[in-house]
Amino acid sequence: MTEIELSKNTVEKKPSLFGMVFSPNEQFERIRERPVIWIPFIIVTLIGLAATIIGTLGIDSSAQLNELGFSGDEAAAMEMSMKVGTIIFGFFLAPITVLFSTIIYFAIAKIAKSQVTFKKMLSLNIFIYFIAGIGQLINTAIIAAINGDLNTMTMLTSLNSFVGAGGALGGILNSFEIFGIWSTVLSALGLHKVAGLSKTASWTIAIVIFIIGVIFLAVTGAANEMFEGMNQF
Repeated sequence: MTEIELSKNTVEKKPSLFGMVFSPNEQFERIRERPVIWIPFIIVTLIGLAATIIGTLGIDSSAQLNELGFSGDEAAAMEMSMKVGTIIFGFFLAPITVLFSTIIYFAIAKIAKSQVTFKKMLSLNIFIYFIAGIGQLINTAIIAAINGDLNTMTMLTSLNSFVGAGGALGGILNSFEIFGIWSTVLSALGLHKVAGLSKTASWTIAIVIFIIGVIFLAVTGAANEMFEGMNQF
């Protein structure tokens, strides 16, 4: 089989979510020629929902609610309401994240004069989110299985799993996580393959967005530490 025939055979096939693990470049070529949306979109939504359910059911907030003055029955009802609300939010988290990232990347691609369509960019981000979603599911399931503290939810695949830092430093170390870095690399490769951006532009965009994420988690970690300190008084 010639190289041209092999390439034609590749793009005639639909991209595979699981193919993102071992052959991402091949999936990007398929997305560029034949983007798919709905089935992968449903799968990543269910993965995000599963991670949320496992994480939510493993969190015990009764002690904190009792400290706030709620009685046993009130605390139980409040905790149940919080868990239901969190699970509902978890159902929409993956779709919102995918759509938001797609809008950002699509706008950047258009500024860079790319001819990529919104459908291709949406398909690209769904496939990239699959890796991040799998990482979240694996981390949550392992922490729940070993009866770890899901209240802190330090990613086991992050640098902070070795340090256990809190506050801004904890947020920064949580950012350097295997699946998150993997997703950043895939974003750079995908922008180059699917959107047709230069390698330099693709890597620059992916790294800048990663740094923004690091800053956000650092600020979030610092804010959480401040609120916990205030609650002790």
